[in-house]
Amino acid sequence: MDLSIVDADRADVEKLVQIYSSPNLYHTVEEASWLVKCYFDYHHIKVAKFKDEIIGVLFWRINEEKHHGIVVIEEFWVDKNYRRKGIGERLLRTVIEDAKKLFESSGYVLRRVLTTTAEDNMPARKLYEKVGFEKSAELKDLFGKGETELIYILSLSP
Repeated sequence: MDLSIVDADRADVEKLVQIYSSPNLYHTVEEASWLVKCYFDYHHIKVAKFKDEIIGVLFWRINEEKHHGIVVIEEFWVDKNYRRKGIGERLLRTVIEDAKKLFESSGYVLRRVLTTTAEDNMPARKLYEKVGFEKSAELKDLFGKGETELIYILSLSP
């Protein structure tokens, strides 16, 4: 598969808003536009492209200040037609390596990568665990009654 994983650019913004305002992602166009533009301007968006079409996205940010050595993955999406083909893993591993390089270029070390997922999202949980993340906490009823969110942390050696 001719897959490229690159930083999002201005030409990707409209498509990202379209993706994140789709009914299954629960964002209005206004919310999706704010999310995408905020991350594009102030944080990081990595995209997986196949034949110039975005088929995967990962939004990430530095938590607090670089000297803490923490990155948070906020949004992670792979098109349903391309799931379970290793694209999510490649995207996740690429972001981790990019984050390491970004910290190193500033004289700091990436120590931890944090993310959350729904307790019933077994594909995401398996992916995080395969990459080395460990479940560290459960947040019961976070988004609604009976909806448990799990916090996963990848601890990296300095």
